[in-house]
Amino acid sequence: MLNRNRHDFEKLTDKEKEILNQNREKMHQAQAKEPEKLRKHLQAFNDGVIAIIITIIVLEIKPPLTPNNYSKFIGDIIVFLISFFIIADFWYDLHLDFSYFILKPSKATAIIDFFLLADLSLLPIMTKWIMEDPSSFAVANFGIVFLIAKILRIIEQYVGAMPTMKDYKIMNVFMTRTSLRRMIWILILNIVLIILALFLPRLAMILYLAIPILSFIFPSNNFSGRHRQNKSSAD
Repeated sequence: MLNRNRHDFEKLTDKEKEILNQNREKMHQAQAKEPEKLRKHLQAFNDGVIAIIITIIVLEIKPPLTPNNYSKFIGDIIVFLISFFIIADFWYDLHLDFSYFILKPSKATAIIDFFLLADLSLLPIMTKWIMEDPSSFAVANFGIVFLIAKILRIIEQYVGAMPTMKDYKIMNVFMTRTSLRRMIWILILNIVLIILALFLPRLAMILYLAIPILSFIFPSNNFSGRHRQNKSSAD
């Protein structure tokens, strides 16, 4: 097949060979720019999906048609705020990931990102479930969806950073160890919250609200600053 293609190429005129080589060069340039385009598209896609998720959640709040329903109305707003801050925290984490780590995303990164967004898309259902039936079982299932999203986000950051980190062995090792430690910590924390939700669902929901707020105030992405420093020193 290779010899046949070479033979067909030799049959072309000089003008046709020049046009073919130009098209090949354009293809190579397009392939080199593809990761950057994918990065921008994933960021835009994340923004759009997360905005839709938040919109769906707020539409689940029913207005209090009678004074007797006002307490439930306030409770639904509190549940909405918990879900809102959790999703907003995921958006902010993804913003940091695509700013400092995921600079040349691959198809694998995109697939993990899709799974993450699919999991986050379940939060409106989990939120509505809690609004309709604030039981321990509902809060526990909310926690399971939250746990899966947290794990997927760490995996996405790690896989997305590999094309950039592979040239820096020390940073690669540090990134791997940090990702494993964070995953173990998140597993332990969320398993405790899920168990707590089975016995004290209201307290568990309060703690789920505290997690994104504390994560925003005390971000765990301290490695981003080191990454920038190492990158500038390497340049």
